[in-house]
Amino acid sequence: MKKLLTIAAVTVALLFAGNNDVAAQNKFGYFDLDYVVSLMPGVSKVDTLMQSFERDSLGAEYDFNLGELKRMDSTFKADSIKLAPRVREQMQQQMAQLFYTVQNWQQYAQQISQGKQQQLMQPFLAKAINAFQAIVAEQKYTYVFKRESLWQAPEGDNLIIPVAKRLGLKLPQAEQQGQEPGKAPAKTPVKPRIN
Repeated sequence: MKKLLTIAAVTVALLFAGNNDVAAQNKFGYFDLDYVVSLMPGVSKVDTLMQSFERDSLGAEYDFNLGELKRMDSTFKADSIKLAPRVREQMQQQMAQLFYTVQNWQQYAQQISQGKQQQLMQPFLAKAINAFQAIVAEQKYTYVFKRESLWQAPEGDNLIIPVAKRLGLKLPQAEQQGQEPGKAPAKTPVKPRIN
């Protein structure tokens, strides 16, 4: 019986020791991809391009669809009696489709706009993600969290700084000192925003 208790005690001790070794091997860090991308040169042009896309492409498409719906409606009202039943049915279907498009334009435009923005942001995101992955591999981080998801984090595990340096980005002075942008320097560890 003593032998069994001794074996059990040794097994438990080894499990705890093994867990401590695994915990000591894990390296934790935090990162904010959106923040790093916002610092990249040329990313501000995406907003200008998006405004012009929404005005010139989406706005023009909405105006065309609305005008086409009005034209078809007036033609249908004036000539529906003269039209063959099959042609009248096709025209009604086309008008219903245009009406649906115009009525749900906000959702349609938002989807198209998001797709265009993703297309324009892809080169910036790819560059930032590649630099981030290189830093994680070089410094052997096991876990990396989004900065806003942490209550408290030590300055040394802020991967924004080495990723920005790798990309050649200039960080605001507060961020270079390991502080969150817009906050006064503090002697305690960085405390990310809480959403």
